[in-house]
Amino acid sequence: MSFGMILDLIIMACGIYVIYWAVQMRSTNKIPAMLVGRSFPISRAKDPDGFIRFTFPRTLAVGIVLLVSGLVGALGLFVTYPLAETAMRLALVAVMIGYGMVLMKAQRKYLAGIE
Repeated sequence: MSFGMILDLIIMACGIYVIYWAVQMRSTNKIPAMLVGRSFPISRAKDPDGFIRFTFPRTLAVGIVLLVSGLVGALGLFVTYPLAETAMRLALVAVMIGYGMVLMKAQRKYLAGIE
């Protein structure tokens, strides 16, 4: 088992974990600590429902992207196309950076009340 295979399996597990927390967030109407950090007092959030409505589809989409990317890498579908595999990895990094920026914006707007 190569390091790339282990990394793909970890990415897949992270995708499953993110999907699980997105569904949990939606069904229980509670914000998971993984989205706001340990030190933020969720009980003092300005608009937790707005945060959940805003972040749920984005969190679910990121989880699906992680799961699919890890699955494609683990199955070796792009082994014969190294350029496509590199493009997929770069797209994954871009998605994660974009999601981080959107999450920070949502935290400022809905949880801290800063526009």
